[in-house]
Amino acid sequence: MDRAVAHHGQGDLAGAEALYARILQADPAHLPARHMLGVIRAQQQRFDEAAALIGAVVAADASDAMAWANHGNVLNALGRHGEALDSLNKAVALHARHAEAWNNRGIALQRLGRLEEALESYDMALSVNPALVMARNNRGVVLQKLRRPAEALAAHDLALRHEPHSAIAHQGRGGALQAMGRYDEALAAFNAALGSNPDHAPAWTNRGLALRNLGQLDAARESFERAVALAPGLAEAQVNLGLFHLLTGDWNTGWPMLEARKRTADPLEARDYPQPLWTGAQDIKGKTLYAYIEQGLGDTIQFYRFAALVQARGARVVLGVHAPLIRLLQRATPHFELVSNTATPDFDYHIPLASIPLAVGLTPDAIPATVRYLSAEPERVAAWKAKLGDHGFRIAIAWQGNETIPGAEGKSFPVVALAEIARLPGVRLINVQKNEGAEQLGHLPEGMVVERHDFDTGRDAFLDTAAILEVCDLAIVCDTAIAHLAGALGVPAFVALKHVPDWRWGMTGDKSAWYPSLTLMRQPSPGDWTGLFSSLRQALALRLNKS
Repeated sequence: MDRAVAHHGQGDLAGAEALYARILQADPAHLPARHMLGVIRAQQQRFDEAAALIGAVVAADASDAMAWANHGNVLNALGRHGEALDSLNKAVALHARHAEAWNNRGIALQRLGRLEEALESYDMALSVNPALVMARNNRGVVLQKLRRPAEALAAHDLALRHEPHSAIAHQGRGGALQAMGRYDEALAAFNAALGSNPDHAPAWTNRGLALRNLGQLDAARESFERAVALAPGLAEAQVNLGLFHLLTGDWNTGWPMLEARKRTADPLEARDYPQPLWTGAQDIKGKTLYAYIEQGLGDTIQFYRFAALVQARGARVVLGVHAPLIRLLQRATPHFELVSNTATPDFDYHIPLASIPLAVGLTPDAIPATVRYLSAEPERVAAWKAKLGDHGFRIAIAWQGNETIPGAEGKSFPVVALAEIARLPGVRLINVQKNEGAEQLGHLPEGMVVERHDFDTGRDAFLDTAAILEVCDLAIVCDTAIAHLAGALGVPAFVALKHVPDWRWGMTGDKSAWYPSLTLMRQPSPGDWTGLFSSLRQALALRLNKS
């Protein structure tokens, strides 16, 4: 055993493996040899075998903290994060000063979406070993997911003090800077990561995001392609390159690559049904297709129309959507049978709503766009018309969207960017921003008035918002679900877009191929909301003068 461990420590896995196997042949109950053979299997990325070997060890001796820790690590690698957490809980209960176990416990919690608990676990790891760079980096990643990028940046900076050439720390630092809109600095950080490790595929893909945000599209594409070439199995690289192709209009290349979203470290939603996935190749006529949303509320409103592309082929479509959207979408046309996306109806084939464009070969010139395919409830519209009155020029406003997805950062604008518009004669700003971002209304500059009302307080989403939008004369919104709602309602709206926007808005033009009623306003340069709202104010003033 001593000889085997010596070979193992020197990196001679073949020599160590042979000796562990000899030990187990002589003594099948030798737990240390079985444990270390499991570690070798993990190093060889044969994780199923590793889990079986180390699982047998902890089953025979539940007091072995190191075995529990390694068992948890292997289960994390297999994506079995709930089981991994159980094993790592046992490891730290037996050995409270096991810094690596606390760190890996944090990884399990992070993958389970329990971010605050993950942060506590990383803090425990660092209390035991302040120089554990991986825990500092993981802490930074969680802080960024919690939308605390300044703290994330500090965590990665501390990691770099301990390990100045850590590619992972430089990359994490770049991610925090990118979330803060500091794209030039983010690019420098990703370049530093690649200086330490030129083959670090995640740094290449994140570098591509920074370049994309800076408007350097050719360089961004090259960076994404480099990431894919280095790590063909890295789903995030595939997705980012796919989104780039969608943005630039090459949908034939983009849609297939976007399928990799199902394999990312944080997949939107995993679906596993005994019925087959519909790929577009199977005859769907007379069959029932279960199409379901695995993305956000805005995506649901936008992608609703995709179900009609399958219905046109003779399918009966059952559409699974977020439960709070069912009542809103019951008024959409065409009509489909709507169920909660957690339901499991009877069906012949299934498909995520966002995969239908790939299945039907959708191209930019064939987007199913109508002026209006949603409507608000008439009695709700009447109630809001009475409440808001018909005086002045009523503008519904929403300024903050979800920026937690890499590449989405920077799409929200501060509400104070509307201050000059609020000063236009007769203009009334009416709030339709809920939850995050609404706190900005408590810090308006002197003279800026935004009307606030209680709305959408029930379980159903956007019912009041839709009515308010229909009552108002105009909407001014950022790239958020309310932009899609306004477009689906056929309500005139200005959509304020960052310099390089989400793929669905394209790179040029003031018209949306998805929604004829929207006018797209684009930042003249990265981060330039001042320039955008100056142009928007001029366009609005001209419109008011004509009315």
